[in-house]
Amino acid sequence: VVYNYTVHGVQRDEVGWEQSVSVPLLQPGLFGLLDQWDKYLEDFSATGAWLPHRYEEDHHNCYSYALAFINCVLATEGEEPLDRDEFTEKFVVPRTRKASKYIMLYHAIEEQGFYVTDPPSPQTGPGPGSGSC
Repeated sequence: VVYNYTVHGVQRDEVGWEQSVSVPLLQPGLFGLLDQWDKYLEDFSATGAWLPHRYEEDHHNCYSYALAFINCVLATEGEEPLDRDEFTEKFVVPRTRKASKYIMLYHAIEEQGFYVTDPPSPQTGPGPGSGSC
């Protein structure tokens, strides 16, 4: 389920986000906190700050919703809040750069017909007439 904030208020969508870029915020060893974060997100989303009439495209939007939630969790954990630029630079830009590389690779493969495979394992070696990229 993807929570997002639009002119219609907080939305909970189960489909339609398949081509979005996910920005992981939990370190691998902290996945046990996911249920706790889900509870925080549900409570946070129910506050009056995220009612539909408060939505403003440039200042009170889905990005500010996500950042405010992250800062709410950070405050609960005694951490310093992130400002918009810091969050963008530390979390969003690296993932969008990586996504951009994959998209460029996909388009090159689509146009040129090449594909990439894993190299053969050391025990088997490549068969006659085969090659790897």
